[in-house]
Formats: sequence, structure tokens, C-alpha cells
Amino acid sequence: MRINTQPLQLTKNLVTLVSGKLSHKQSGTGIGIFTLLLLIVSGFIAPLVHAADLLFKSNFGSGVSLGAPYNFASKGAYQDIVGMDRETGYRWPVSALGANFSGIQLITVDPITSSTIGNYISSEIRSVAGPNGEAVNELYQQVKITGGLGRAGSQAPLLIRRPWTIGDVNDLYITYWFKYQANLETQLDNTVSSANWRTQFSLKTGGYNNTGEGDYRMSVTVMKGADGKLYWMTKGDNVGGAFTTRVDYWREDNHIVPVPIDKWFKFEVYWHRSSGTDGRFWAAVDGEVIADYRGPNMGDYNLPITRIFVSNPYSGGHVSVNNHITGLEIWNGFPCGEGVSCYNKMSKVSSDHR
Repeated sequence: MRINTQPLQLTKNLVTLVSGKLSHKQSGTGIGIFTLLLLIVSGFIAPLVHAADLLFKSNFGSGVSLGAPYNFASKGAYQDIVGMDRETGYRWPVSALGANFSGIQLITVDPITSSTIGNYISSEIRSVAGPNGEAVNELYQQVKITGGLGRAGSQAPLLIRRPWTIGDVNDLYITYWFKYQANLETQLDNTVSSANWRTQFSLKTGGYNNTGEGDYRMSVTVMKGADGKLYWMTKGDNVGGAFTTRVDYWREDNHIVPVPIDKWFKFEVYWHRSSGTDGRFWAAVDGEVIADYRGPNMGDYNLPITRIFVSNPYSGGHVSVNNHITGLEIWNGFPCGEGVSCYNKMSKVSSDHR
């Protein structure tokens, strides 16, 4: 966590000043005034100790657009997000985190070309009614062909990719507004193997043997249980590419916080990487914590994070798989206090850090 040292120095200066003024006053009144002033100073300064830096913000506002898909492989392509977001002043692609790509990765179950990619995946930036009913721009994505129920052969993650040679992302907080499609409950199918899940967020490491393969993944997924109800599953595993057999290191299922359907909700995620007990992975929905794992979250080879899948229309269920996202923010720590959700504070905090 980054700590602003200026408020701490200000506190020391004020304490020194007050102490000097009251050094010759031994009465209860003098001590009381001194204590009161300290409380007032602490009240102003304490919130700033948790200060984090805003690294990137985009509402997909005016000035932001999608480029044409390019770099076609046999089963995929890439699509850039470009331009200055005039609502926030931040420019795509993302320059923070040492990113060398920030946009949409198009992955398809079948070979595609520039003329057929639209049959599988479509993406657009469009104006819609936002979280408070106001007009906002959203990035809307739709995966139309996945290769059959339970196969999950196509996906289109909003991806931030970075080289493994520049070190890790030790502390990061990401938040955005998101909306699931109205038929999510029936889109997921718990009667067919591997058809009962839908990705919300994930990250992976890379650099194994100087390749893109990694040794660790952390993810948040919507699951449909045997009872037909949706719940949140958050876990850390070794699904990064380097291993053929999956190992789950930790898992937290949350059946209490509801999965919002056909309405905007605020998603928040934070992690601190460590091989010790101070490691953390935290996630919240509309201010309610859905997971707060504490403990080791490094892989067998201590590889750095190279891929952050901010959101992803990726599911083993029925097609189509739809994504609605707006109001993306990236910080280098908790903006509203350690382990504190910004659900009710984010609009003010964001404007203060513009």
C-alpha cells in the first residue's frame, strides 16, 4: 500500500506546535485542549494514510473507439481500444502496469477470418441507460458460437497484457460497473458437465521457461449449483498454462451475496501477492464482500502476473454470452481504506483524484 508521507509530516509538525504551546500548562484544561486538537488532526489525516493512486479510468466515453480486428491466427484475433476518453482524460491503450496490449482478445472455437469473426463474436461501444438511469457508454460484447454446450470454445476477454520480464503486479485494485444478461439463470445449465459456469474476472501469470505459460491463476466465477441457484466461486489454482493437471490451492464459495441479474452492479477486486500469510485476494459486489482469501498466492515458480482478464464473456452454458461494462478504474491499492469497499464512495474519490 502506498502511503502519502506529507500528511504524516504535517501531523508531526502540528503535534510539535501544539506541544510547545501547551508545554507550560499542566492544568486539566490544557491537557484537554491538547487531546482535542490531536483528535481533530487525526480525523483529517487518518483517511489519507490509506491513499492510493489512480492509474487509469475510462467510461468508454467520447473519443474512445474500437479498432478493426487484426493479427488473425487460426482461431483468434485481437481488437484494440483506442483514443482519449474525454470524460476522464485517460487514453487507451492503457499505459499503466507496463502493459503492451489492452483491448479485446478474440478467441474462437473454429478457424475464422476478418469476414467471419462477426459470426462468432461482436463488440461495440454504445450509449445505454447507466447504473443511475443516466446515459453512459458501455463496452458491449456478445459471444454467439461456443462450439456446443459445455465446450466453451469461444471467448472475448477485455485483456491487459504485460511482459513477464518487468516484474510482478504486487498490489492492484480494479472496479467497474457490470450487468449480466436477463437470461443468465437459464443460460447456465447444471444438468450438463461443464455447462454451469460463467467467468467474471481472472488473472494469470506467465514467463515459464521464457514463454507466455504461467503457474498461477486467480478467478471469480458465477456458478449454478445443483439446487439451480447461482452463487460466486473465487479460487486460486495452477491454471496458467505450465501444468497439464489442475491443482486448486484455495477456494471460497459464497451463496449469501446474490448474483445480480439484468441490472448494473459494482464489481471490485483487489490482490496483494505474497508467498506468505500476508497474501490476499478480495472481491466485492455492490459493497458486499464475496471473497477475502488470506494466505500464499504465488505459483510453484513465483512467476509474475502477465494477463489480467478484466471481464470476459466466457461460459460453458448456452449461447449467447453477453458482457456489459462501464466505469472502469484501476488503482495501485484500496482507494477507500484497507479492505473497504468504495461502493458508496467511488464517485467522490474518483473526482478528487482526477
